[in-house]
Amino acid sequence: VRRLWFGRSVRRLWFGLVSGSNSGRPSLRFLAAAPQKDSKSARRTPRLPNRLRSRGGAKAWVFAHRTVVRERVAMTGHHRAVLLCAALATSFSPLSDTAPLRLGRQRRRADAVASDGGDVAASAGVADGVDAASSAPRTRRKRYAGRYPRNFADRHKERSGDAATISRVLEKGGTPAGTHVPIMVAECLEHLQPQGVVVDCTLGYGGHSSKLLEALPSGARLLAFDRDGDELSKTTARLADSRFESVHANYANVGGELRKRSLRASSLLADLGCSSMQIDDPTRGFTFKRDGPLDMRMDVSNSETAADWLRRASTSDVAAALRSAADFSRRDARELAVAVRREPRPTTTTEFADRVRAVQLEEATVGDDAVKRAMQAARVAVNDEFAALDELLASLPDVLAPGGRAVF
Repeated sequence: VRRLWFGRSVRRLWFGLVSGSNSGRPSLRFLAAAPQKDSKSARRTPRLPNRLRSRGGAKAWVFAHRTVVRERVAMTGHHRAVLLCAALATSFSPLSDTAPLRLGRQRRRADAVASDGGDVAASAGVADGVDAASSAPRTRRKRYAGRYPRNFADRHKERSGDAATISRVLEKGGTPAGTHVPIMVAECLEHLQPQGVVVDCTLGYGGHSSKLLEALPSGARLLAFDRDGDELSKTTARLADSRFESVHANYANVGGELRKRSLRASSLLADLGCSSMQIDDPTRGFTFKRDGPLDMRMDVSNSETAADWLRRASTSDVAAALRSAADFSRRDARELAVAVRREPRPTTTTEFADRVRAVQLEEATVGDDAVKRAMQAARVAVNDEFAALDELLASLPDVLAPGGRAVF
């Protein structure tokens, strides 16, 4: 059907060109001479001029040339002129190849409704639908930027859970975007010996908790805590299990939550630090590899960000945090504190990293090691992680049942 329709259109264009020319031949003679019918070059598609290289025009040009070659017709200069006109006409059409057939059926349906004396409003609605379909803007499917996109926002296949893409990333040795691969799972299970009431103080993506659920006997219970409400909701939906309960709370509050439920834990796991999901997303402010706000809050409901902390804290407070949480010397911690608090204060992760790189440290560092340690110190200070850990450790005698085990 496409070949017959196209042949009819070419014949109409051909006769129109011939009849409109004084010499009886088409006047478009700017194309090169045609190759012979049986030569190899006759099977190649001629190059479409740049001014007509649109999606529809190029498609019509290639289809027309292949049709002529298939019919064993020699490609003369006149044929090329006619095919070029067909490509030009097709390039101005906003509809796809199947759209004319679909719209034709809709119009015939509307005519049938009107001729049978049906409801006029129904036919008007069909006609309006045809007009809306013809005038609706075409939207392209979002393309995947390469096999392994670098930007977190472009890795939508991994974030949406595409199994093929995730398996390919894992085979390469990477971590799919928005996920977290747990470490030392077998060792944790060996030392915890999960049974009874098990507590996961840092749920995160749920890697350890999923393995704990598999190892739990019937009648056991898993209580998981996390201060990151966004990740907590996603993981809770993913680990739907009657033995599983998630709690949006800091692990410093584990003792109070267990007292509310009149429970004591036989096993407790605390995988401290931040997760890959938080580092991958530059909008969370945990990484300096991509520009993002200097945030670093584990719990986004808290008001103070890392940028706010730099504005509020004194130079001595920042230096103390760099010494205790990043192991900088007294002199280097002081120099770094002065640099990151210099006006204007940094508000993005890349600005913070540039301030740290500009400081001449007395200790030798490799690459961006100093930037990583300074970011870690800011994260610990913003989330008050040391105080939370002290409170969890102090509550362990009351949290654990006799013979209970804890792994940190």
